[in-house]
Amino acid sequence: MQATNYFFTAFFVVFLSLTLLAQPELPEYGTLTGAEIDLKDCSFDPEAEAIILFDEASTDYDDGYAMITKRRVRIKILNDKGINRANVVIPFYSGDNFEFIRNIEAITYTIEANGSYKTNALGKKSVFTDKRDSYYSLIKFAMPVVKAGDIIEYRYESVMKHYGGLENWEFQSDLPTLKSCYVLTVIPNAEFAYTVQKGKDYPIIIKPLKDQGRIYFEMNNVAGLRFEPYMDAPRDYIQQVQFQLAGMASPSGYKQNINTTWKSTAYDLMTEKQFGSQLDKNLKIDEVSQMVKSTTSAITKMKLIYNYVRDNLSWNNYYSKYAPDGLKKVWENKRGSAGEINLLLINLLTSNGFEEAFPMLVAERDFGKINPNYPFLDKFNKVVAFVVADGKQFILDATQKYLPAGLTPYQLLNTTAFLVDKKKYNLLEIASGNKSYRNKVNMVASLTKEGLLSGELKVESFDYAKEDRVRKEKTNREKFISEIFVKPYEGLTVDSFQVIHPDQDSLPMEQVVRFKQQLNESGGYIFINSNLFTGLEKNPFTSSIRFTNVNFGYPYQTNLHGSIKLPAGAKIDLPDDKILFSADNTIRLARQVKLEKDELKINIYFFQSATLVKAESYNGLRDFYKSMVDMLNEPLVVKLGN
Repeated sequence: MQATNYFFTAFFVVFLSLTLLAQPELPEYGTLTGAEIDLKDCSFDPEAEAIILFDEASTDYDDGYAMITKRRVRIKILNDKGINRANVVIPFYSGDNFEFIRNIEAITYTIEANGSYKTNALGKKSVFTDKRDSYYSLIKFAMPVVKAGDIIEYRYESVMKHYGGLENWEFQSDLPTLKSCYVLTVIPNAEFAYTVQKGKDYPIIIKPLKDQGRIYFEMNNVAGLRFEPYMDAPRDYIQQVQFQLAGMASPSGYKQNINTTWKSTAYDLMTEKQFGSQLDKNLKIDEVSQMVKSTTSAITKMKLIYNYVRDNLSWNNYYSKYAPDGLKKVWENKRGSAGEINLLLINLLTSNGFEEAFPMLVAERDFGKINPNYPFLDKFNKVVAFVVADGKQFILDATQKYLPAGLTPYQLLNTTAFLVDKKKYNLLEIASGNKSYRNKVNMVASLTKEGLLSGELKVESFDYAKEDRVRKEKTNREKFISEIFVKPYEGLTVDSFQVIHPDQDSLPMEQVVRFKQQLNESGGYIFINSNLFTGLEKNPFTSSIRFTNVNFGYPYQTNLHGSIKLPAGAKIDLPDDKILFSADNTIRLARQVKLEKDELKINIYFFQSATLVKAESYNGLRDFYKSMVDMLNEPLVVKLGN
């Protein structure tokens, strides 16, 4: 199967009025077709554990213009791995009583050996509501008596206060789907823009019926999208139609556009009470002003303010773009959302002399890409600070406790951001610049005739490797030691571990490890793994197909210099020096093994400049990584002397 190329279609704006549209022809609730009963596997996704037979929904409104969506889903369980699909979870936005779920019904169809079936309905007492946080809740229920070959079906209604809660319709999930269809009715005098995101090999049916007030969308035979290493947000690749309110028209015919251009969006945000207006208020925080008086360096002043906000305010783990309660309250509480903390940071920068400190809307990599052709604000999940100091540009996020100023947040690499300003508004592509994920490894060890390898390891971690390891070590020290230095290597134990945290951001984090490892010995031969502590022990790319781009984010570099003193009289057949290059020369690996007297010298150099590999180039990347890892894991064979 070929990797799928994804793209956005042009957006469409539709002006609709109310009437009826015939629903797609699907079997009635509670009734199966012979084809559904006979289905044994999915021809277009043979690895699937279950298949969505159909997923249908329609959105309409009541007399009070509340938005009502009726949804029905039918799934066939293909094998035992798919039985967990009988545990159904329906998320909804319960904050401020904005949404509630009603009229839940569910059936299990038990398929008999003769092709007949019997039904088992879900009891009302089996439905539970789980409040996840202040904003979202979950409806949960387990379908009764489910085994491989059975079919489950459920339906429900979602009621929202208004159309501001209109969500994208996703034709694709991690399961393959035979049919997915959606009907949207738009309230009178409203205009909605929509974009279609789909692969070129997946046709879509769109029926915009302007005179009938509804629009119909349908896709068929859509393969499942499952987790893949180094993938972007799944929603970047899911076949879907995306909606956003584009404008309202009054009865007199006057039309007011809503965020139809980036320019108008920037203006609206900068005059918004909970956003731009917060930046004009001088909070008069004397302790910050006094702290920066002693320096004339703009970069030093910026770092002082950033570090102060980062270290003294705690993030409540909520993503946001606004400060609804005002920044003064955030400062007093020393706690806030991502939007509140970073808007406060920008306020303090501007009030302390930074003329080029702007809010910047961002969409973190696991949140999804934005569409540069149209300002969909809900595609951004937070705001950060964009600052120019001494002619250099910085992107600051004070919710990242271990991120130094000067290192762009990893979650933002290879994304598009929106710099918000009435005059200097702009879309910016974010990259890692001259920063990389870099580890320098030095190992000095000795080997006994009994096959015990012991020694000391010193690792220097720079830039993104430093930020990653500092965060993991401070969050859970024991887990960090285990995952980095123990688990990847059979028989290895750590006797002591020390971390040296530098005083300056430009200096590396040092890790000093005393270790020992019992190696395999057979018939007077000992097998040494020279691929120690490189992070390249396994090939992360094992799937035969790839739907998504491979997004590494940053360049990656590892240098290993190892010395192993061999026991007296030991002999070794040295492997040839190896140099591997990827086809596009963006990945290079060199390995050299030599013997100096009784010391085995190992040098491994790995450098990857590619930060983003397109899905269509996945096969070449997978094959190169396999060759590279297989070569690195070839054991060195030591023959013991008499």
